[in-house]
Amino acid sequence: MQDLRFRRIEENLRDALLTLLRKKDFHKITVTDICRTAKCSRNAFYLHYESKENLYNAILMDIILDIEDSCRPVVEKLSDIGVTESKEYLTNILNTVEKHRPILSQLLENKQVDFSNNLKNSMVQAMRTNSEKMNSDVDSGYIYYIASGIVGFIEYWIIHTDYTLEEAKEKLFQITFQNSYYNS
Repeated sequence: MQDLRFRRIEENLRDALLTLLRKKDFHKITVTDICRTAKCSRNAFYLHYESKENLYNAILMDIILDIEDSCRPVVEKLSDIGVTESKEYLTNILNTVEKHRPILSQLLENKQVDFSNNLKNSMVQAMRTNSEKMNSDVDSGYIYYIASGIVGFIEYWIIHTDYTLEEAKEKLFQITFQNSYYNS
């Protein structure tokens, strides 16, 4: 079990990198910058991470794994999926995105690393795994289409709107289930 100091330094390092990303490009940030902002030594940094890239990837993976976990099935069989179940599935994903919204905003707006593509690939893998668990052979094209649409909406929501979580859910449901986006 990690002690409190270890976890606090870990949080400070992550917060420091995210703070610095608001001010400058990732490739211009140094380990010294991160340590200065986190108020810790370089030795402490290297006890936690091998490099700034390793720190960045750890932040990405925590978020991606959390979102991937939210992609778990809400039914036992694909034939049981209806509008209610689909809304529950999308709600789980959007709730998780909301939990990480401040960080996601920075990651999506910072184009050095293609976070959207990493997230889409993670969701595709989760959907494939879940369909295999249900003994269903879902077309890969369909999985990519759904994952791309969800990630595209997440990016739109976080970067281009000021929707609340509830407004984002309503808009996504409207687009997904009523096809009324042609009228908007």
